[in-house]
Parts: sequence; structure tokens; C-alpha cells
Amino acid sequence: MKVVLVGYGKMGKEVERVLLEKGYDVVGRVERGGDFGVIREGDFVVEFALPDATIPALKAAKEYGKKYILGTTGHTQEQLETIKEFGNYIPIVHSSNFSVGVFLLKEAIKTLMPYINDWDVEIVEIHHKWKKDSPSGTALSIAKLFEREITKCRTGERKRGEIGVFGVRGGDVFGEHTVYMLSEGERIEISHKLSTRRALANGVVIALEFLKGKDKGYFTFDEILRESFTSQQ
Repeated sequence: MKVVLVGYGKMGKEVERVLLEKGYDVVGRVERGGDFGVIREGDFVVEFALPDATIPALKAAKEYGKKYILGTTGHTQEQLETIKEFGNYIPIVHSSNFSVGVFLLKEAIKTLMPYINDWDVEIVEIHHKWKKDSPSGTALSIAKLFEREITKCRTGERKRGEIGVFGVRGGDVFGEHTVYMLSEGERIEISHKLSTRRALANGVVIALEFLKGKDKGYFTFDEILRESFTSQQ
């Protein structure tokens, strides 16, 4: 199967390495300022780029009838709504994180949530110093599970029903997310740490395999994994 990459930074290069190992053909790359017309050459588009590339790339994918994997983060709410609309025309898998481990972390949190309604919750994430958005899309997606008011820059006393999400940037950290659940005299910490981008690239392959039988629709990586794990039980 033929793949076109939109975005060719560190993640794009890692995706390319894994795809070639798995027998996919990478037939085109769109770097910043490049021509989206090359999308016509592939069967799939895999995007890890900047947010302003997404809508033009999706328009090209719609025009040429291509299947789409979207891993770019940092979109506005308006952009996110537009992205979902493209699922009416082409199949899209959209996720802020293609790690199986992050999915499992979220599932573990869901198991605990009924028992920690009155606990405080904070999320701290660490990424390399080149990451554009902060906090990360993954951290925000975890925070939304708790259905509380999300604050990114807290000053003063913590408010009831609030959840703090903090981004740390430095070095070459691939990605770490820690959820702190705190009560008087005790706390629970759940962490996920990436040691290589390969884990994310392997998740992209899972998404590509899922899309082979799809003609249109908007899907999340979490939905794909939940369906897969359920079918294995």
C-alpha cells in the first residue's frame, strides 16, 4: 500500500522507517510549504505536521479519495469541528497520541473515577523543547475524562471541581504524562512514559490496517483499540 507523509520532522521520519519495515511504500512527502498535489500518488495520508497544514491536506485527500491518519495536535476548536466533517467524505483516524499505553492509562483512570469524585486531580506532562503546543493534546484529552474545569495557568488557591494541566518543556523527552489523584494524607499516581517514537509509529500501522476496509467515517485511535481488545475477549 502506498503512503504519503504530510510533515517530515522527527515523527514523520520515524513513521517512514516503520512503514518501510512493514512493507508499505512511502511515495511522497509534503514538508512545510510543499505541494499537496502529491497526495494523489498514495492510498493513505499520514500527517504529523503543524496545525495550519491539516485543512489544506484534508481537502486534497478528499479531492483524490484518500484514507487519512491525523496525528497533528494544537488545532483550534473550529479546526477540530472542520476535521470531523471530512469524515463524511473520506475515512479518518484522528488522535493526539497513537500509543497503546496511553489508551490503557485512560482505561485505568476510568476504572478509578467512580471512587475519586471528591479527590483533587492534577496532570503534568513533559515533552522535548521543540514541541509547539503546551499542554500537550494527550494531557488535555486525559483531563477531559474527568469532566471538570480545566486550567492551564493557575495562580492562588485551587478551586473545587478544577483540574490543573501543566506542560514541562526541555531536552529531548519523547513524552511523559503523569496523573496525580490526591486526597488528605494519600495520593495515587499513574504515569506513561515513552522511550522511543517507534511506539507511536507502531500505532499508526494499527490505524492504517483498520482503515483498509473503510470508505468514510471519523474514528479515534481509542475507538479502534477498544474494538480490537473487546473482540479478543
